[in-house]
Amino acid sequence: MAIKVKVPTTAQIEELRQRFNTKYAEAPPTVPFHPVDLDRIRNDHVWLQRFLEMYDLDMETSFTKLWDTCIWRQSYGANDLTEDKLNQQYLNEGSVFVHSHDVDGKPLLIFRVKLHSKTKNVDELIRIVVYWVERKQRETHMTQLSIFFDMAGTGLATMDLDFVKRIVETFKLYYPNSLNYILVFELAWVLNAAFKVIKTLLPPKAVEILKMISKKDVTQYVPKDNCLVSWGGSDSYEFQFVPEPKRALAKPKAANAGDDDQPHDEMGLDKKNVEKKAKEIRRQQTTPFIYYSSANMPKVTFSNSVRMAPHDSSNGKLHTPSDLVMLQLEPKEFVNICKDNGEAKVSLRNICNKPVVYKIQTTSPEKFRVRPRCGIIPQNESTEVHIWLKSDQILSSDGKDKFLVMATCTSDSECGSQAVADMWRAKSSTDPDVETFRLVCRMDEKSECAKTTNMKSDSSSSEFGADKFQEQAQKMEAQLNFTKHLQYATLALLLLLFIGFGFLMYEQMIKHSPAGGSCRKAPAYTCPKRK
Repeated sequence: MAIKVKVPTTAQIEELRQRFNTKYAEAPPTVPFHPVDLDRIRNDHVWLQRFLEMYDLDMETSFTKLWDTCIWRQSYGANDLTEDKLNQQYLNEGSVFVHSHDVDGKPLLIFRVKLHSKTKNVDELIRIVVYWVERKQRETHMTQLSIFFDMAGTGLATMDLDFVKRIVETFKLYYPNSLNYILVFELAWVLNAAFKVIKTLLPPKAVEILKMISKKDVTQYVPKDNCLVSWGGSDSYEFQFVPEPKRALAKPKAANAGDDDQPHDEMGLDKKNVEKKAKEIRRQQTTPFIYYSSANMPKVTFSNSVRMAPHDSSNGKLHTPSDLVMLQLEPKEFVNICKDNGEAKVSLRNICNKPVVYKIQTTSPEKFRVRPRCGIIPQNESTEVHIWLKSDQILSSDGKDKFLVMATCTSDSECGSQAVADMWRAKSSTDPDVETFRLVCRMDEKSECAKTTNMKSDSSSSEFGADKFQEQAQKMEAQLNFTKHLQYATLALLLLLFIGFGFLMYEQMIKHSPAGGSCRKAPAYTCPKRK
């Protein structure tokens, strides 16, 4: 789901980057910022984009929060947190850990609240939270997470408002727009008042993604296969801490750009780097520029040189072949959204002699749901991708809603979802071994899905002829008769209970009446007459 935000342009991201670079060159901090954070700012867009999205494209506020976050990360040591710097008892008990994914493929940061105790050191617990967030963002390139508060078996004794407040403040101040959902599972009614207090601490945008769930509806947000057994799912996972693989210690580009005593060189503001940056910007104006959005799925922006309209029929513009033709799409140029149910289907067929890995992006991630967004297609086989237009969204009339399908060959026909994600993280649509297809979305009132729906309804009506209807009617009549008899039996039972209750009350009244209920009169006393 993710928070609904205004998506910044590349120019706004570049402006925020230049503001940071300028200040770092003219008034550097007392303690230099961590090289990893400098590299994120100089060579990546995701972090900068998150700040702009969180603060509604307010450049001044975004810049201030970015600078403050870098100061906090340097002083807190966020980039250098390892398991040996954490409280081992808290870490290994499993009250906080990352496991599995939600329906949008975002990792779950799970809090098992019943294992918490108010006597624990909150600062040590927050360090574990930061460790898991940083570790997962390193593994998945700053992906969003979903917080899952497992409140099953939790009472007032283990509900720690101070700890929850610190979690909320940490994400609010230092991890902007990094949450996909905040899920509260099986909250006891006695804790409703406590969570109302916590709700007031959340930013208005975060309240949109706060969901109170139970076993009945947990699968709306976490697939059943990913739900733990205790949540009503089929995942029998038991927590056991696994250390993070050792990371390479190579310095990022931002830290090696110049000498330590020349911060302007380090941030790439010397003449040579400025010229290089200008060439890069000019190149981006003539080639497609692709970047990931923080919404449910990646967002892709096409340059003016490949602008498409719904009436485009030149497949040469819409298809960029690689050295090897890999996929055959049906339909080839359009995503035909069915007017009746908002669904479209795109068939991808592997026509080469190797397994093919594909990935799908869109210019409007807030409008569509795509399943599956990426995967692998074995040789000479096909897969079907389903695309849904959300009920509260409409298609752009000028053909701005588009999809980009990318494909490349692989030698591993059984690689997992994480391997596919890692493979695409290292590639872009401009690589020579990547084949791309650009599809324009359009509303198709006479689409195949509408025809299919009508055919299904016709076939179902033909199947249920007179005999079928009569059989169904008899079953319904029998069920109604059974219900009626059950009601009569229930009424008779209630009547018997009422009679029995009345009889018992009568017996009690007789037993407690004077002289066992005899009608003997008490002696009368008269006052003596006055003389």
